[in-house]
Amino acid sequence: MEKTNNLILDLYDSAQDCSVSDFNELALSKFKESVEFNSAIIVDLAVTPDKGFFIQSLNYHGASIERFQDRQSAIGSEKIDANGSINTRDIALKSACAQPGKSMIADLKNTFSDAEILNYCKKHETAHSLTFASGRASTGLISVISLGRAKKVFQKKHGHAADILLPHIIKARKINWRLNSNISAGADGGSIALANLNGCLHFLDDKAVALLQLEWNQWVPPLLPRPLMDSLKQNQEKIFVGNAICVKASVQGKMICLVIASNSTKKSQLSSAEQCVAQLAAKGLQYKEIAKQLGVSPATIRNQLHAVYRKLGVSNKTALANALSGA
Repeated sequence: MEKTNNLILDLYDSAQDCSVSDFNELALSKFKESVEFNSAIIVDLAVTPDKGFFIQSLNYHGASIERFQDRQSAIGSEKIDANGSINTRDIALKSACAQPGKSMIADLKNTFSDAEILNYCKKHETAHSLTFASGRASTGLISVISLGRAKKVFQKKHGHAADILLPHIIKARKINWRLNSNISAGADGGSIALANLNGCLHFLDDKAVALLQLEWNQWVPPLLPRPLMDSLKQNQEKIFVGNAICVKASVQGKMICLVIASNSTKKSQLSSAEQCVAQLAAKGLQYKEIAKQLGVSPATIRNQLHAVYRKLGVSNKTALANALSGA
């Protein structure tokens, strides 16, 4: 019991000090000392108004993004039915979501006869699973931790340990999210998204989802839009200006932090003087030319234009023109 209590305390301490990626890895590694597993995935399922759902964020341990991609083809479509239950071929997920707060053990190898699902289980070492869900479809967000084993069946004692420890991992993880999102937002404001270097989302808020879908209306998490990732990789300053949004990214260790705002929100932050200077600079005018036209000093124009660049998240006149026009 003392070991369990120390592990729980350590989780909450780590949540305050670790980055998002480091905390998820640390939490699962510590849990692995109590329940051995080959692979683990932590997902946050967001329920849409039409009772569908999508994976809002995804973290994996001893697995890869390929497991998520293969799962989509093996399991097929999933949806919330009229009574609030998840309609899915994944029996472990369905059982766990039906009884939130209780770990569900499944012997997938001896349950399914579908060759595609069996091949998936074999390939990703998930012939035996232990799945825990926190929350119900009615709340709009369900957090799920799924553990996989290649050969050994999970026992009742493992389910008991999971029932005690996994709720704390989910709660500590949310604390870690909030702390890191506040740090990452800084003075820039805007909505926050955190992803690994491959673009797999570890955290984003609802507003960030809505903003990204303004730019790419068919996009759903957990992978960042490919055009956005390509643009950020090609741009040393890690800035994207699209039709509807501006994104400013920074690499923090193994993570990419994105601050996302709508173009209209960014433009509304400019004072009337800054808007005037910005419009003239976007036309290609130099400091002295703008200063002469407005009857102020070039130093004033320089300071105002620097403020414009900072507020819009741009660094040159081409990006400035795109941000102002929304093109």
